[in-house]
Amino acid sequence: MTTDRIFHRVITDNWPQISHGKDCYLYAEDGRAYLDACAGVHVVSIGHGVPEIAEVMREQANKVSFTYARFLTQPQIDLADKIAAIAP
Repeated sequence: MTTDRIFHRVITDNWPQISHGKDCYLYAEDGRAYLDACAGVHVVSIGHGVPEIAEVMREQANKVSFTYARFLTQPQIDLADKIAAIAP
């Protein structure tokens, strides 16, 4: 647990210090596992530590990791085409 005063709004609480995640769990430095029921939309869908996802993320990050909303990338276009193909 950590009482790090930099990242948390309530400085008197003890927060688990997470060392890693796997599937739907987060693991603290002390070895305790926590069900990640508060993850963002991407983690909830795919889980933590999925090797195939990490590899694709690495490949994309080697090209471009983020663009402002007024730019387009081929993966965005490909995903939009897939969604449009199945949307009513």
